[in-house]
Amino acid sequence: MFIADGGGGGSTQTPPEYSGKQQKLSVDPTAIPEARKVFTDALNRLEPQIQNAIDAVEARPWAGDPVSKETAQAFNRETFEAGDAAALNAILAYREQLQGVVDQLTAIEADYRRVEGDNVASWGRINKD
Repeated sequence: MFIADGGGGGSTQTPPEYSGKQQKLSVDPTAIPEARKVFTDALNRLEPQIQNAIDAVEARPWAGDPVSKETAQAFNRETFEAGDAAALNAILAYREQLQGVVDQLTAIEADYRRVEGDNVASWGRINKD
């Protein structure tokens, strides 16, 4: 199996520059369920971390003065709102790539099982012992 779109599937966006070149993933069909489990486990571990980051990382004006207010706003802007350069957006893009891999592995496994199932059924009809 080859995933030539950078590990994703659902997104038509061009990967950000920091994500590196697109990669291909080759998986033996018999290893698809375990490969999907690895990516699903990673996704499941990442999700609570994202929620914690959103809740815990947002800066607040700690001193209640104009300087801390401006600093908190700048930090939050760079962390949450700076497009592809925003730290949170990089993490969310990673999550999207993980989900894309899981979705593609699921679809490929279903296709493989359908085709192999059809092949086994055909073989049984043709070669009755």
